[in-house]
Amino acid sequence: MQSVNTYILYTNRLKRLVKQLLKASRSPVLDQWLLRCSFFCALLFVGCPVALAQKSDQAPYNAKALSRISLVLHRLEKAQVKPGEDAVFLPGSYPSYIHHTQRFKKKKKDITIFYNILIDLTLKKIRPALPDSLQIRIDTLLKRSGRIYPRFYNKARGSYNFWLRDSAYRFPYSWWIPLIKKDGAVPDDMDDSVLSRFVDPKGNKDSLEKLHQILQNYTGHPGKHLHTAPKAYRRFHTYSTWFGKKFPVVLDAVVLSNILSFVCHYDLPWTKADSAAMRLIVQSVKSGDYIKRPLAISPYYGKTAILLYHYSRLMQQKKLPALDSLRPFLMKTGYAILQKPSADLMEKVIAANALMQLGEKTPQLRLPSAQNWQSVIEHSDFAYFIGNIPSYMSRGLQGVLHPINALMYYHYCPAFNDVLVLQYLVTGAEKDTQ
Repeated sequence: MQSVNTYILYTNRLKRLVKQLLKASRSPVLDQWLLRCSFFCALLFVGCPVALAQKSDQAPYNAKALSRISLVLHRLEKAQVKPGEDAVFLPGSYPSYIHHTQRFKKKKKDITIFYNILIDLTLKKIRPALPDSLQIRIDTLLKRSGRIYPRFYNKARGSYNFWLRDSAYRFPYSWWIPLIKKDGAVPDDMDDSVLSRFVDPKGNKDSLEKLHQILQNYTGHPGKHLHTAPKAYRRFHTYSTWFGKKFPVVLDAVVLSNILSFVCHYDLPWTKADSAAMRLIVQSVKSGDYIKRPLAISPYYGKTAILLYHYSRLMQQKKLPALDSLRPFLMKTGYAILQKPSADLMEKVIAANALMQLGEKTPQLRLPSAQNWQSVIEHSDFAYFIGNIPSYMSRGLQGVLHPINALMYYHYCPAFNDVLVLQYLVTGAEKDTQ
């Protein structure tokens, strides 16, 4: 199918050609003949724009929106590592970095599947709304990215690890791991394991149900002391973030939201752990804890805007009465973030995406120019993910370590910031045409 943009491109070329022929012609009869032929050729070659608009199931974009979308996509293409380009990062990956303060720095490189998964699932989500030419570019990015997934995958369990599963791999902040686990290995995590299924389901529904059943073995349960969570949340016997049996149970509302999104998206049977996860999420909103103490209920994300983004994405998967009744509170939170003078632009982009996921109109954001894009967007100090070592410890120790930012590691990925803006642009342009 040819897009309207293709029509405009070739029509303009045809017009220039006709003008040149008319300029060279001296015969009025020949002039008329050339005009008729050019019109006929235009119809045959690219089709009538009205017919194209009727045939196309893609939202039309104005030139400004299309230019911005193409620009951000180009930055993603540029960021994705090519073979032989970097001695550390895997070809097909998107460079990510770690710093011990909330400041973007490139000093410590991080080899993780996490950001590739997030970028890929977002690209797959927005892909259908884009013109054919841009869909092809997204397909290329997804294909290159898919090549690195096996190095993080546990075939026996069907789970993923945040980092490489290669035995020779040295973890970015590995000195503390023996304090938690004697063999020094970090277990697979539920976040990467369920989010990856939005990119590649890896089989039929039976395989998805099998993974869901495996998750049931890694939950809190009565009689098991849960010292890592706030007291108000210890009664929720739901999923830990980690698969490790000897690893502490750590509850994270964003991770729970991702698990429920997976369950709802593939219409899997609801379990007790799923119900407990939903009750925890609802309480975090009703109590206001997702605003007042986001780090306590989401130790690995720790920000209200990110919680809002995931809750709203969960609500897109399926009608959930318990959460739908809280929609006004969530929308109010999103608009409050947009109006907060101290909010980082990336924080506002995430809040804007959340509001659109809740069905709101496109919030207007002032995006930087191409010259300032890297410093404002890609090198933003707003960290999406936190390596929160105190999260494995008791709440008492967390209360001592968190205020002084001890054992906290902030993960940055410039390309993921790009894809969040891309989501904002595509979703916004799509809403504006409805």
